[in-house]
Amino acid sequence: MRLIGVRLVALLAAAAIPVLATAQDWKGTQGRFEGRVLDPDGKPIEGATVRLELPGRGGTTLKTDKKGKWAIGGVAAGRWNVDIEAAGFQKKQAYLMLASELSRIPPMETRLDRAVDPGPSAEVMAALKDADAAFEAERYPEARALYEKALADPKVAAQDAARKALHIRIARALSQEGQYEKELEHLQAVLDMDPADTQILSLMAQEAIKGGMLEKGMGLLSKLDETSVKDPAVYFNVGVLLLNQQKQPEAIQYFTKSVAVDPAYVDGYFQRGLAYLGQQKMAEAKADFQKVLELAPGTPQADTAKAALGQIK
Repeated sequence: MRLIGVRLVALLAAAAIPVLATAQDWKGTQGRFEGRVLDPDGKPIEGATVRLELPGRGGTTLKTDKKGKWAIGGVAAGRWNVDIEAAGFQKKQAYLMLASELSRIPPMETRLDRAVDPGPSAEVMAALKDADAAFEAERYPEARALYEKALADPKVAAQDAARKALHIRIARALSQEGQYEKELEHLQAVLDMDPADTQILSLMAQEAIKGGMLEKGMGLLSKLDETSVKDPAVYFNVGVLLLNQQKQPEAIQYFTKSVAVDPAYVDGYFQRGLAYLGQQKMAEAKADFQKVLELAPGTPQADTAKAALGQIK
């Protein structure tokens, strides 16, 4: 076995580190989202508004069809904010994580709660409107302060759905501000309302690791019921965060979990191969790169894998 050339190492190192997007453009080539919006009885809601936003890069708005379905292709990778609302129902907010444009995530099923007496004062409603506008304009501290003002209203605090939505909005703003510890406090409040919400639990773990709280993040992950995890991106995203912190052995564990959930998950094999390569584990890296070529020939990942295989002996 001979050492990999300096130029190839530089190429692979660049491929391993996610690059922050700078263009104000949410469009991609192969990324896809889809979902369905239902009422509390499981019946489809036609004409519901689904707003998708990739922070800092814009977004788009869709309407559901007669079956309550919506879908969009050609979106860029990243963590998307999703706002769903329909007349007569309460607005719902969530996240969608697309680790790469080659990733395929399960359809998002959303049940909207029926609208109730709003209760909050006109002042609070105005604050919410201003807060949403500030968030969309990326004035996150201002938006957070207004959301916190609304959350302090006794009538809002008495409504579980409204309180949950505000905690999520505040958490989203805090994440953009880099205040991860405070973000986790609000996400914990959401989890306390529904301890079985694995999506919130996994999000908390990822945000903790991103914020440098590795021990806390790993502790949160240990609470996940692995049999309930159906989306390989849950583990893949953790692996990427660990890899970016130069924790290759731990990253490999989570890339392995991602391909265990989905044996055809190309991103998991590709990033695990890069991690193995960084540890000079050539046989393992070679096996993963060959798997990438098998599953996704003709892609940029396959080109990088092929270049690596040409140097590994």
